Amino acid sequence: MSYIGQTGMARIDHKNMLNLQQAKQMLSEGCAPSTIKIQTGWELGIDGLWRYEILDPFLPNSEIEAYVKPRFGESINIRLILQDNLILDAYPQFENLTLYAMYSPQKGVAGYYNPSTNGMVISMGRPSDKFEYQIEGVLLHEIQHLIQNIEGFAQGGNPKAIGMRRYLRLAGEVEARNICLRHFLTDDERRRTLRTETQDIEDKDQIIIC
Repeated sequence: MSYIGQTGMARIDHKNMLNLQQAKQMLSEGCAPSTIKIQTGWELGIDGLWRYEILDPFLPNSEIEAYVKPRFGESINIRLILQDNLILDAYPQFENLTLYAMYSPQKGVAGYYNPSTNGMVISMGRPSDKFEYQIEGVLLHEIQHLIQNIEGFAQGGNPKAIGMRRYLRLAGEVEARNICLRHFLTDDERRRTLRTETQDIEDKDQIIIC
């Protein structure tokens, strides 16, 4: 799944924009966040901006890996690994987004977005390394950071620049990790479970950078 905001939702579902107005009204009336989410699908992020969970935009991990592994080093358009075009309808900026998978002993096992190529890079270290992170999870994490940039959500950061302890507490990183955890919930569980119930660092301990 992915958390989208008002900008993305306005492009794909006007009914849910009406639900957002209902969510705001319910909040002003003192309704519990869990009640608001169950009734409207919307919830507030730590940065005070509203979010809505949409289904995982990517194909299942096994299908992504089967497609990507014979194409290491190639630029793969995001459309080729999507289940549908909903995320592209919400964010047309992603139309030319690419996936670039590679082996890189220098970078080790990692995933990151490269703005110079508009690509999400999956580094698998050496061919002999065990890749313990599902490609789908890395993609979900990285695309959430791109959504954060567009929506003005709390941002992530670079652990090399700020240190790993501070990096892990950045609200944008907590959210990007959280969506990977929530990926394993059913639709009903997502609707009934707030972000605060699954995130690995409490709101009071997070660092907000917008």
